Amino acid sequence: MTTFPTTVTTDRLIGEVCSVERDLDEFAAICADPELGEMMWPGDLGGARTREQSAEWLAKYEAHWNAVKFGPWTVRERDTGEMIGHLGLSYTVVAGRAEVEVGWIVKREKWGLGYATEITQAALEAAPGIRGLTTVVAFALTDHERAIRTILRNGFHYECDTHVIGLPHKLYRRAVGTPYR
Repeated sequence: MTTFPTTVTTDRLIGEVCSVERDLDEFAAICADPELGEMMWPGDLGGARTREQSAEWLAKYEAHWNAVKFGPWTVRERDTGEMIGHLGLSYTVVAGRAEVEVGWIVKREKWGLGYATEITQAALEAAPGIRGLTTVVAFALTDHERAIRTILRNGFHYECDTHVIGLPHKLYRRAVGTPYR
């Protein structure tokens, strides 16, 4: 069995274990964007994140990596070194069930470039390194068409409607190790 990689490289991107100390300034700027905030944390969830909320987010996933040896990466463009977001796999609970989800936050200025699809593929290729994992889930707000297209491009299949953080979502699933299409 392989292990989950602490770094991942694609044609255009490089991801590494997130670090509050190293990543906070850039990540906080990404999460402070009002348009991104409305997509990620709509309505009562408060929209754009404060610096403190961004620090908590990174700390949560830094601890996730330390505890279970996998998690989301901080992702940068290979050519420029610019942070484009935070993407990868993590434990979550959906519909009362423990799952491993693939998720992402991408800098708004980088939307539409295929980065979420590219790094999601890298995460799914690494997923067999998580012991005992047979499926991965992804979910999106029911009206978040951009996220749903990314999920479908990565070979996920619709499973059901559900609620996540009190909001209506569509839940998708795919088997670990299956082809993308």
